[in-house]
Amino acid sequence: MPDPLAAAKTFMSALETKDAEKAASVCADDVAIELPGGENQIEGKDGARQLIRMAPPFVRIVREEQVEGNVVILKGLTRSPGHFANYTTWTFETDGNLIKHVTFAWRPAN
Repeated sequence: MPDPLAAAKTFMSALETKDAEKAASVCADDVAIELPGGENQIEGKDGARQLIRMAPPFVRIVREEQVEGNVVILKGLTRSPGHFANYTTWTFETDGNLIKHVTFAWRPAN
């Protein structure tokens, strides 16, 4: 049975542990990942690996999970200890099992 929430949680776990292969394992070959601002996009499993490798060591706390069919929305707090905190919304569009499209947006928390 398809489980888009499991795919999104696996991706977020991979982001926390900097495990690029784990993130790529739940992404479709043609995944598109939009960077904040919507002006830049990275694509494919190599793009997912690149995102994981370039992500700074933030603390990410998911406080809200919402599943609408094959779309998962995770909301929470992203903090860079000693620097800033943001409310973050991650949206994962899936085919049921694999992530096809990712967006994330930040809103200042302090």
